Amino acid sequence: MESLQNEAQRQILMGFFKTGPGEYGEGDEFLGLKVPQTREVVKAVWKDFALSEVPKLMMNRWHEVRLCGLLILVAKFEQLATKRLENDEKAIRGRDEILTMYLQYAEQANNWDLVDLSVHKILGHWLLLPTYLGSDIYSKENRSLGVLLQDSHEETPKLLDSLDNKNLRIKILDSLAQSDNLWKQRMSIVCSWKTSQMGDPSWCLRYAEIHLHHPHDLMHKAVGWMLREMGKRVSEDLLRDFLRQHAHEMPRTMLRYAIEKLPEQERQYWLSIPHTFSPAKVSKTNRFAGIPLPDFVDIILKGDDEAMYYLLHNRLSHQLQDRFSSYRQHLYDNFEDIIDDFFLYLRESGRYPYEPLLRIKKKESFESWLLNTFRNYLSNRTEAEHHVDWSFDSNQDYGSLSDECSDLTDERKIAIVSNLIAYAHQVFYPRVRFIFLRSMLTLLNKKRAVPNKEMAEALDMTLLAYRVAVYRMKQKIALFRIRMLKGESLRLDDEHIEMARQINRDFAHLYPTLFQLYVECIDTLKTCTAVKNLRQQYLEARGYAVHEQDTDSTITIRIPAFWDILNRWLIT
Repeated sequence: MESLQNEAQRQILMGFFKTGPGEYGEGDEFLGLKVPQTREVVKAVWKDFALSEVPKLMMNRWHEVRLCGLLILVAKFEQLATKRLENDEKAIRGRDEILTMYLQYAEQANNWDLVDLSVHKILGHWLLLPTYLGSDIYSKENRSLGVLLQDSHEETPKLLDSLDNKNLRIKILDSLAQSDNLWKQRMSIVCSWKTSQMGDPSWCLRYAEIHLHHPHDLMHKAVGWMLREMGKRVSEDLLRDFLRQHAHEMPRTMLRYAIEKLPEQERQYWLSIPHTFSPAKVSKTNRFAGIPLPDFVDIILKGDDEAMYYLLHNRLSHQLQDRFSSYRQHLYDNFEDIIDDFFLYLRESGRYPYEPLLRIKKKESFESWLLNTFRNYLSNRTEAEHHVDWSFDSNQDYGSLSDECSDLTDERKIAIVSNLIAYAHQVFYPRVRFIFLRSMLTLLNKKRAVPNKEMAEALDMTLLAYRVAVYRMKQKIALFRIRMLKGESLRLDDEHIEMARQINRDFAHLYPTLFQLYVECIDTLKTCTAVKNLRQQYLEARGYAVHEQDTDSTITIRIPAFWDILNRWLIT
């Protein structure tokens, strides 16, 4: 490369890349080669050039030699990223090694051309591919990556053990975006060029918002350029949504770059919006944006709950809401609660999570299948809730069911509830027993319960695991109730037969009995301290139901009202 140097071209490049004192490329040295000349050298050597030798090129004084090193990394990465090798274990580890080296020497890509010719083809492409980074925490690549993210070898295992691959990707890009180095900051946004090309706009939108108020003109150009590419490759409507939120605060250079491909009349409209400053807001990265709907079947069947949740709440929300509107007047709960319940129904209505999805014969029909299933779900739920009078308020009696339950005497209802409580206490494990007793006390208390998120944390469960536990518990309670209505025996042991008799004898004072069982259940939980602290916190500060009564007066149970509350709770 030194033999190809050109003095006249060198002078031009030094001016073009701002290498003078105080400029962004200050001190950079050039041989005077044009990019096609560098590419010819790379083409001739990259296959036989050892990866371990690339750092020597990256640390070279000459700008073009550093570019050569970067382009060799690009060539080697692309060789391992073909469709055939996408899931090959050896190729995955090779790509991870190249990415780690690229990040390790990121500061040597110290001008915009070095970043723009490499980052989207390495880091941007890696964001869309399988990786072992983060899973094998003691690997050489992870130790190197830990140094980049935390500057500490000792902290690496702890860091990477706590991150899944999705969080690791965000962690890497956030570390670049929050760096004091201009070129690393540029990497965090320009890498989204590749993700937008592949139909995923989430990375562009996230880091465009992060850099919205960046002071440097080079970042204004980069952000505007990536927004323009996102609009062209993915959706101009997404670009317009971004502009509606942020056009008033975007630097003018950034705005001009972003709207460059829009019609002239529309460009003039965006430019006419007065410029005002407001604090930056960062959106959550949605890693499923841009994925074709048929592909969600495979993703969800691998056990990805987040994919199904995203699909219902983001991608198909409008279509689901249209179907919900036809049933709205017949349903008690709002749309958001119905969607959450539908999510659990899809996950839990088979022998294992998402078993119903296996009924789909063609992935292309996934959307219509899901919408039809939602319509059937609404129809069935409407039919179940039709038997309950929803016109009650907290001070009135509850309407009675018009199905077979309405023929039961109060004595029979009390017997069923007593046996139901005793049997649930017998068959459920401590956590689910706790959830059941807490739910029953909440029904009696007529107060708002502690939110699910806080209860999940106190029980050392994820929110999804907690919601699934509640769903399964209610399904089993409903099944127990049906069996008793049919006259079947629940086969209680001696201890719980006596418990059922005690509850039946003193049903009017059910609350103290349940509360005593509830307190005993807490003492069997490994997380009892956290649960007690949470109960005390809500009792003192928030006014939520922690199941202690407000006064010493006994809650008298009115069986018709409580029976209908219980039945509605099992329906929803």
